[in-house]
Amino acid sequence: MTQDISGTALASIGETHGYCFDGDSVQINAELTFSDAALSAASQWALQLWSSVSGFPDKQLAGVKVAELAVYPAAGYQSLAATVAAMPPAGTDDQEMALALVFWGENGLPSVADLAVYPVAESFVQPKLSGNVTCALADGMATLTVDAIENPRAEDNLSGTLALEVWALDEPYAGGSWQGIPVASMILGVLGGGQQLSDCNFVVPAAAPEGPGVLTLMLREWGPAGYVTRDYCNLSLEVPAKSKAKPKAAAKKATAKEEAPKEKSTKVKAKAEPKPVAKESKVPAKAAKAAKAPVAKGIAVNSASEADLLAIKGLSATVVKAIIASRPHASLDDLGSVKGVGPKLLAKLRDELVL
Repeated sequence: MTQDISGTALASIGETHGYCFDGDSVQINAELTFSDAALSAASQWALQLWSSVSGFPDKQLAGVKVAELAVYPAAGYQSLAATVAAMPPAGTDDQEMALALVFWGENGLPSVADLAVYPVAESFVQPKLSGNVTCALADGMATLTVDAIENPRAEDNLSGTLALEVWALDEPYAGGSWQGIPVASMILGVLGGGQQLSDCNFVVPAAAPEGPGVLTLMLREWGPAGYVTRDYCNLSLEVPAKSKAKPKAAAKKATAKEEAPKEKSTKVKAKAEPKPVAKESKVPAKAAKAAKAPVAKGIAVNSASEADLLAIKGLSATVVKAIIASRPHASLDDLGSVKGVGPKLLAKLRDELVL
């Protein structure tokens, strides 16, 4: 996403400003100056924190919006400091950071009144995929291999519940939000700080996506806002037109040096319960249905993605967000207290969902 600097003199960011991350929240502070015209020129103002691998050339916003703080302007000088929810960008690349003062005019479109770019890149320490990453699709199953899944945080910093999700996308994923077709997923459990799962080889049920396109493997972590993408790897996906054969997609995660894929001889076992080492799960021999087929019963309400829940007939986007926000649920009966879930819908969800 890119926005141009408006070139107006309505408002500006002063010399004193900054940010400080604490997990999935960030403290933002800034000195701002608003002209008299700013009060009538826009109905809504905000400070936005952005991250971009490629920086902000020509003072244009690019990359991923990490956080936003509402601003209520007053003519003249104003000082703000607040802690807001943050969505750190996925991936392991260093990120250039910028603070933008944004307003929405009569046309409803955002414009940037001022932009402050920070001189030092930010490095986010979060669970990641390491080494070679491949995904092979065949006979309704996905075979996922990863050299290592790491938690590089401090020794006492236990991760949230980790999950692997495979998505079929139209374009390579680059962080932030996305739209696509869910292909496969599995729960890994938690991972202690400084620990890793090595030589991972998982076989899980999968839906066959239509191609060509991009197959993306995401490493996601459960936190206060639900599952958040921490790292990802874009893989190639080629499916012959009008063919029912299941494709095989394989690619290597980008590294400084190209290395030949390694033979995997050891399987890491995975289990849904939060333990540092996961246990291999028994998978049914029955092939998964195509991505556009009706949703099968048995979606895990505490770990399903937003897309999985939206696929259930009768669930609106508002109700899905409310279900995710109130997780974890101790029982399916807990859904009855979610806003928008009445007795009829609750009875339907009992048939569609599991814990």
